Amino acid sequence: MTERERFCAVLSNGPVYQSDAVVLLCGEDCGPRIAVAAQIMLTGGAHGVLVSGGRDEPPRWIGAEKAFASLLGAGVASGKIMLDRESQNTREQAVNAVELAVEKEWKRLLIAASPYHQYRAFLTFLRALQEAGKADEIQIMSVPASQAPWFDAPAGMEQSRADLLAVEFAKVEEYTEHVATYAEGLVYLETWEGR
Repeated sequence: MTERERFCAVLSNGPVYQSDAVVLLCGEDCGPRIAVAAQIMLTGGAHGVLVSGGRDEPPRWIGAEKAFASLLGAGVASGKIMLDRESQNTREQAVNAVELAVEKEWKRLLIAASPYHQYRAFLTFLRALQEAGKADEIQIMSVPASQAPWFDAPAGMEQSRADLLAVEFAKVEEYTEHVATYAEGLVYLETWEGR
């Protein structure tokens, strides 16, 4: 079994604990992510939600403003929603979320991403934590929007979610300066297991 396979298996089957915030990664395929973030908030899984992403070009990209409105429509209290309108990609979302977590002294974050994107998103957030010197102080967990069909293409896109998984793995290999390695991801997950 490769490190990537081990990492994906462990991340996909890890526990999810009540958290300080859920980070809703806006952008491509955002609709299912909004539903997951709303469900987490309405069931008390997090104290707040950070809606992150400034690019808004529907139907493919949904930005923070539209996601904010959708969360309100789902019943999430406006006082529980924070906006990051500046982030234009996963790296910026991770860096900005980690900065806010440090500022607010959050100890646990849920990352709401598409199932095909969750691995790169997690490794990008881990790299941001490492760069901030907070990987041993802030726990991140993946909460994929797994209700979305794998063999359908997200709105405005041509490739299916299953095909996009291969694209995401290629991005992990390409964006080495912005993502932790699979081995680092495994060490992080093991370190936090049971804490």
